[in-house]
Amino acid sequence: MPLTVRLDSETEHCLHELLAETGQDKSSLIRQLIRERWQQRQPSPSIAQQIGGHPECFLDTLPSGSADREQRRHLLGQALAARQAQRR
Repeated sequence: MPLTVRLDSETEHCLHELLAETGQDKSSLIRQLIRERWQQRQPSPSIAQQIGGHPECFLDTLPSGSADREQRRHLLGQALAARQAQRR
């Protein structure tokens, strides 16, 4: 798709420097810069997404309802109380 862009002198200077530095033609460089900028705007994947999802073994060990905030708080309190009891 043809595209015409008007550049001010400073931006044109920057473009020429990038072209000289990279050795790319204008079209390739501009396509690359647009893709890079688009990728920067995408949300970063979570750690679980980066490793391909939650390991099944973790999902099987969670008590029923443990995704609820109050349930997690209660389970954490129990675990901390048990650790403190063991240290005594």
